[in-house]
Amino acid sequence: MRPNAPTVGGNSYHSHVPGTPVAPKPVSSLKRTAFLAENKGIMVPSTTDLSMPLPLTVTIVLAVIAIAIYAVRAHGRRTRRGARRNRGSLAESFRRYLDGHLSAAQLLRATEQADEGNYWTVLESLSLRIARSKWIRLSQALVESRHAKSERRALADDSPWRRVLAARRLALVRARPSWRALRRAMTRGPEMVTYASAMALARYRDRGALRWILAHQEAISHRHRNSLVALLRAFGRPGLSVLTQALMRTDAQPRFELAILDVLGARRHREARALIERRLVMGDLELRVAAARALGSMEAVECATTLMSALKDEAWQVRAQAARALGRVRAPLATQALAARLTDPSWWVRHHAAYALMEMGEDGQGALRHVVAHSTDAYARDMAREALDGGIKRLTA
Repeated sequence: MRPNAPTVGGNSYHSHVPGTPVAPKPVSSLKRTAFLAENKGIMVPSTTDLSMPLPLTVTIVLAVIAIAIYAVRAHGRRTRRGARRNRGSLAESFRRYLDGHLSAAQLLRATEQADEGNYWTVLESLSLRIARSKWIRLSQALVESRHAKSERRALADDSPWRRVLAARRLALVRARPSWRALRRAMTRGPEMVTYASAMALARYRDRGALRWILAHQEAISHRHRNSLVALLRAFGRPGLSVLTQALMRTDAQPRFELAILDVLGARRHREARALIERRLVMGDLELRVAAARALGSMEAVECATTLMSALKDEAWQVRAQAARALGRVRAPLATQALAARLTDPSWWVRHHAAYALMEMGEDGQGALRHVVAHSTDAYARDMAREALDGGIKRLTA
């Protein structure tokens, strides 16, 4: 090989002589690093560990949950305090109007600033505590309220539940526009809306709505008897004459007829006494029971003879209610008839007869003492003794 042979890029152009060992070419540090990265088997593992101990992790998670719960509750408390302040302010505006310290226009402006929930909550609480004359005066001031207008529009909503809520709210504000909207909702139905609208109109003392209900009993035919009693009673004394006229007809459904008897008796509407007495004599079992109860509620002493005859009715329910009614009537001529019922096979009849005698003063109590001293019936003696000793008086059959 010639010395000083020309080279290009540091490599000789001379040929390799066979048999001569070739020195390995040096490898740069960059090439070595790339070589290691491409060969995972010889990669140096990382010594940095970012995991936390399990107790510390659980503690942090629980702390975050606790902070979130506290924040939610704190927000809820602030919201409730604000709502209470708003309701208190609105209630104060209502009271100031009723006391004459606030004009109707000022009251209307105050209600416009209140949200829907607070407005109806305060109005419901207030309207149930004030006199009817004040409620009517307050209603007149709120006729043009945006909340009332919104509920009148809601009576035409597609959802029956929303219409029921609207009817209940409009019952709190008596107004001619509301009256017309409630009439339409009552006739439109369904049953739940008809009932809610009728209850609202009952608070308006709308006897026309009561006549419509009595003429269309099928509109609320699935309501429980207690619900019918609540509805008919809500019309107040102005509706009693309408109910009496309904008893004169014979087309009433049995459940309606029973509810009418209950209302007339509870209201002590004596003008219906003869109609009720007739049902005690000629009605079916439930009618006779309801009639006896109604006559006792209205303390119809004129019907004492009919009630004494009912003490011999074949149904123990009728005999029990007749005995109880005679105690409320306090008819002295019924003393012996009631004493004879102390030997009745029914416990309820004996119970009501004994306590009816207690209600009749000295004559009745003397009859009870005579039974205790001379009766051969152990059950009669026990019941008479219980009544004289002041036993349980508020049981009902």
